[in-house]
Amino acid sequence: MRHATAEGAGRIVGHKNVPLSPRGREELGWIGEKCLRHPVRAIYCSDLRRARETAEAIARHFGLPVEIRAELREIHFGEWEGLTWNQIRRRHPRLAAQWMERFPLQPIPGGEPLRDFQRRIALAVGDIIAANAGRCVLVVTHAGVIRFTLGRALGLPARRVFQLVQDPGAMNIIDYAPDSAFVRCLNG
Repeated sequence: MRHATAEGAGRIVGHKNVPLSPRGREELGWIGEKCLRHPVRAIYCSDLRRARETAEAIARHFGLPVEIRAELREIHFGEWEGLTWNQIRRRHPRLAAQWMERFPLQPIPGGEPLRDFQRRIALAVGDIIAANAGRCVLVVTHAGVIRFTLGRALGLPARRVFQLVQDPGAMNIIDYAPDSAFVRCLNG
């Protein structure tokens, strides 16, 4: 699940530790109700505040603790953190064009390399799956983490994952079997 709407929506916040916005706090009620339709037995989340606040609100509905995992953080966008895409295009027009053309190979200055990000989240998700075989688990994290996790489950190349929309509070359901994954719900 993607966290509720955070402060700075419309900006690239990546590793910035922003809280939920007033709108995001209002969303927590329907997000919690949506989760109650599922037999959640464990809750994990990123260590960033927006994900923690969302996960903690959901956990109260279930009476469960939240296990915080820094590995579930969004990708670090380096010098682009805190900027809108229009600001990036104005300040770094050549680099922004290269990034769009060469994604996922073009790095962002000071940012986390994409292959490191992909490896980090694949290991974190793999550990959660291994520790919870046969159980319904909720992972509250960020759009990039979810896109790449869904992309991996669907066999999509990295270049295509940004076509997977992830709204605030979006729920995605993936059933994992020993050698495969089945996507039941996308951006629900």
